Amino acid sequence: MYSYLAIGDSLTTGVGSTNGGFVLPYRKLAAEKLEQTIYIQQLARSGLTCEQIVRLASKHRRRIFQADIMTITAGGNNFIDALKYMQRTGSIEHLPDTASNVYQCLHRLIHLIDETKKTSNKPYIIRIFTLYNPLLEDPELNQLLTTFNRSLYTFERNRHVRIVDVSSIFDRRDAGSLSRDGVHPNNHGYEQMAIAAYRTGFNPL
Repeated sequence: MYSYLAIGDSLTTGVGSTNGGFVLPYRKLAAEKLEQTIYIQQLARSGLTCEQIVRLASKHRRRIFQADIMTITAGGNNFIDALKYMQRTGSIEHLPDTASNVYQCLHRLIHLIDETKKTSNKPYIIRIFTLYNPLLEDPELNQLLTTFNRSLYTFERNRHVRIVDVSSIFDRRDAGSLSRDGVHPNNHGYEQMAIAAYRTGFNPL
């Protein structure tokens, strides 16, 4: 049996869906591939920034230690806060700092996981989802997010980490992947997220 720990924000809790977001379909796909029962735990709450997710995870290191599979959705709320500030002020000067802060925050979260797991002999995997922009069509913002998402692949130097690219799922406005709130995925969008995570594989489990 494997333990799956889903870490993150509203994307992990499945806001916008009626069938549990991406966590349940990903667990189903993983269980079929690994031919094992997979037990789910969550460290997630809607509205959490990346920094708040790190603080939450640091309080539950035992769950991290026990986990074989981990997924992470983090940073979206940081960018939403930055976008709201941009809409109030008309300035995008703070957005590069937001991207840098989220990158460093994710680095701390990966380090926390690795440090927690260092006395364990069991293999584990970490899957980090990229970000997408459903809120504002702005070329500079879109370019910033593209650059940010590309930077996440540096985390794959860690053999446990793979990046799950989901930005293209929600960039196609006619794909019908967003819920009625226009921000969170619908059932179809979450299914596509689960498939994208599945396609990153399960090595070294």
